[in-house]
Amino acid sequence: MLKIKNLYYSYPDGHAALNGVNLELKRGERLALVGANGSGKSTLLLHIAGALAAQRGEIILNNKLINANNINLLREAAGLIFQEPDDQLFMPSVLEDLCFGLIANNIDAKVAKSRAVEMLNNLNIAHLAERPPHKLSGGEKRMAALAGILVMNPEILILDEPSAALDPKARRTVINTLNNLTHQAILLATHDLDMALDVCERAIILNNGQVAASGKLPELLQDESLLIQNGLELPLRYFNHQR
Repeated sequence: MLKIKNLYYSYPDGHAALNGVNLELKRGERLALVGANGSGKSTLLLHIAGALAAQRGEIILNNKLINANNINLLREAAGLIFQEPDDQLFMPSVLEDLCFGLIANNIDAKVAKSRAVEMLNNLNIAHLAERPPHKLSGGEKRMAALAGILVMNPEILILDEPSAALDPKARRTVINTLNNLTHQAILLATHDLDMALDVCERAIILNNGQVAASGKLPELLQDESLLIQNGLELPLRYFNHQR
């Protein structure tokens, strides 16, 4: 479904964020992307969402090489949920926020509202429909942002630190919601290795803009020496078992 080959990217200040990343995401797969701060996770996500163009290397979606002429294919296929929901929610109400993207894609306003209401019901957050996003709790904002992307029906759901600043109940709600999805491939970038274990089947460890290791879960995240080498610690569920 999605292949990334030898991807490089440097920012204007000269910082090399990606140094030859190779990655494959299969249809319906759930892949965790983990690594210390500065490892290149967010930069990689922005490439997969079509927000940054590859300076060197290839991004292939459904057997089509992505370039400047067809990058919209990537933007339509991938839905990115930002680490900060406030960067994504901007309309006067949650319902209007869900409708905005649909209407911008030439969906009739009545159809857009119907689809938005259906999505809010599916995620059990219909009670948030008329609420202003800036007055929601952190967990409510996260769910509203998730609804706003899922209503667009992306092939790939990309999440950047989805458990950041959530209390345990809100975190569990997000995990359960992701596990109930059936149509999307999921790419989850997170420091929350326990969430990665709850949601994903496979993980890639990034270090200095390169893939340092990849493998199936939970085996990969039980390798303490590998994690330490890459600026990570054991997931909490394994920490006490190895002490």
